[in-house]
Amino acid sequence: MSLAKQALSAYRGALRATSIAFNSDVAMLQAARAQIKTKMALEVDPDMPDKSVEERIKHLNDVSLFLRRNIVQGRKEEDEENKYFLNIHKDTELGDNDDIKKKKGKKNPFGGEMASGGCCGGGEIKMNERRG
Repeated sequence: MSLAKQALSAYRGALRATSIAFNSDVAMLQAARAQIKTKMALEVDPDMPDKSVEERIKHLNDVSLFLRRNIVQGRKEEDEENKYFLNIHKDTELGDNDDIKKKKGKKNPFGGEMASGGCCGGGEIKMNERRG
């Protein structure tokens, strides 16, 4: 496949990934897409001046994968003080509890024990999986 086709494929994949990650947040969706479009238009990316076109295409594919698997947006439930709705979708990478248990009791980089208050200051989280 030519570099132009690879770049176009990576660009389209990034746009699809932003749709999945930011589907209900119009401002973030537009900002992410504008950033992708701006970076794609540059012949040399000032943030990665030493990267070849192939490396930049790989980077964009990696960013797309990260957006699909690791970005989960949440919004606070209107009538509930400590409840949040998380946009978990089919591509979201879900860890297991073993990862959390391993981290318990570790020291933080500044000394002392790491806080274990959980997500969102100990608030309740409501998760729904979007099918589609």
